[in-house]
Amino acid sequence: MNFRNKSIIWVGSIIVIAFAITAYFIGEKMTQSTRKMSVDLALAKANNSLLIVETEIEKICRQAELFTDAVEEFAYGQEIPLIKEILQSDLIESSEISARWFIRVDEKDKVSGIVLEKSADSILVKSTFPIHEKILWDQLKNLKGTVLTQPYKNDHGKELISILTPVIVNSHINGIIGFDIDLRKFQQVFYDNKSLRRAYVSIISKNGICITHPDENLIGKQVANHQDSSFMHLALRSGEKQQKEVISEYLNLPVMRVYKPIRIANGDDYWLITVSVPLFNVKESVIEMRNLVFLIGLVLALLLMVFLYFSQRRWLYESTKRRRAEKRHLNEVSKLSSIMDSTDQIMIFSVGHDYKYTSFNTVHKEEVLEFENEIIKEGKSILDAYYGDFRIKMKKYLDRALGGEHFLVEYQRHGIDYQQIFNAISDADGKVVGVASFKVDISETLQLRKKAQEEEEEKVKAQLKNIKNQINPHFLFNSLNSLYALVDGEPKLARKFIVNLSKVYRYLLDSNNSNLIQLKQEMDFIKQYVFLQRIRFGENLILEYDIPEEAMQYKLPSVSIQSLVENAIKHNVITSDKPLTIRIKVTQENYLLVENPYQPRTDLNHSPGTGLKNLDALYSFLGDRRPYYGIEKEHFIAKLPLF
Repeated sequence: MNFRNKSIIWVGSIIVIAFAITAYFIGEKMTQSTRKMSVDLALAKANNSLLIVETEIEKICRQAELFTDAVEEFAYGQEIPLIKEILQSDLIESSEISARWFIRVDEKDKVSGIVLEKSADSILVKSTFPIHEKILWDQLKNLKGTVLTQPYKNDHGKELISILTPVIVNSHINGIIGFDIDLRKFQQVFYDNKSLRRAYVSIISKNGICITHPDENLIGKQVANHQDSSFMHLALRSGEKQQKEVISEYLNLPVMRVYKPIRIANGDDYWLITVSVPLFNVKESVIEMRNLVFLIGLVLALLLMVFLYFSQRRWLYESTKRRRAEKRHLNEVSKLSSIMDSTDQIMIFSVGHDYKYTSFNTVHKEEVLEFENEIIKEGKSILDAYYGDFRIKMKKYLDRALGGEHFLVEYQRHGIDYQQIFNAISDADGKVVGVASFKVDISETLQLRKKAQEEEEEKVKAQLKNIKNQINPHFLFNSLNSLYALVDGEPKLARKFIVNLSKVYRYLLDSNNSNLIQLKQEMDFIKQYVFLQRIRFGENLILEYDIPEEAMQYKLPSVSIQSLVENAIKHNVITSDKPLTIRIKVTQENYLLVENPYQPRTDLNHSPGTGLKNLDALYSFLGDRRPYYGIEKEHFIAKLPLF
């Protein structure tokens, strides 16, 4: 193997490795950007959820203090009936409160008061106190403000915590108001909060006992062996918020977990709130959402057709068969509702030919209520839910679908980007009887799409700049050699040479930031470029062109003709016996045709065709039309699309 072949192998290997490394880092950068977006969204969701949880805890403590303020007015005498009336206020509706009670101990240590304990949908009134309430009185005679107890089990085996608030009269504790909180019902409060979707909350007391946890088996138990117990202890010791990415032992998914210690009521120690938000792959989520929309669309269209079929048949049967048809209809509605409410991300509805709702899911109903302030129901016109220009636009979309079209639209409303699919619903005879629609929020998808487009545009600009830079060193070297030969023998031609050389480089500088340029400017440039080349090749290099004046206003990528001319000069024999004639013209199909005789040089190694590949990359960015290259009748043909 000679030295040249070895050099080619080495250079090729280096180029391959460079491309591989570049591709790796580009992929890594995109992965990091996508991951950072997912982490930022998770942190924002976690911090918002922390505020909701803190507010819920403060609300319960504040409620206890308000009840105490009301009771203090009756704390001296025999006003137990009035205190009972205060304590049982909204006790049934407060699902997380298991019992409310009032203890009072006189100077002779005689205990009196009342206990209101919730049982199913009724309230049991007791005048005797469980042991733990009496012990609490002994321990908290000097209570200064509201506190929460450690978790404990009552006589029925329920896990509870108690909110204790002193009843103070004339600067002395006259009694204690207690709220017993059922920890499992307290957990349900967070399950039911729609603002905490995708966020999993747990609260851990100062001694490491679970107040709430997604895994209900852990409520009321120690979590000393928790996988991230070290972070929990760090947050409790420092009193500062911590955050960490972990694999959730409950979800078996990567989550962003935020730990925030808070002071409960007037307690001296911190309790710990943790919020876990799953980290999802944005790209996979987009693909899954697209596939889910397509699948649900097919299933929903099928179900709606079945539903309409049985609805028509119902009116044709006699009375006995009509009842069976109605039963089938109810079954189909039940199936349809379960599918439509199976997602919390896709807004789904269907309407009849009169624009009145025939079905919708909860997500669509809540979206209309939130943004349009309208309550929708079956039989109500969808057009009544919208106003202004959007009402006109929605009617236009529905009319298209009622005309038998199936189409997709994208638009922005209330600052949110949506993608909405409209499908015509047909009966067994092919007659359109309604419209089904699916709408999703694509704001994140559009952001990713815009970012990818910007990155692709920067890549193409870099390729264009690379093409222009390739002209400079080699061409300038040859031009200076030609100029040197002219200076002594033909000074007048040398001056003309210098003027044209300056115009060539002025064109390269002026068009450096332009992707497209007028054909007239490009042809003026190519004439100056060929003039300089003819100093080397003389009359053996010929440029012929026939371009109508009106075609000169068309546009094409800058220096694209120069790339083809340079390619022809570089790869073909140019002698007096074999002159090279380059012809340029515009075809009827709005292509620029550049052709030259195919007379390849034999003293050149195989060319990688970088110039033509760069032109292909430029045109792929600019649109669907592509250049054409080929050898026809011993001529090399190149066709460039014009814009």
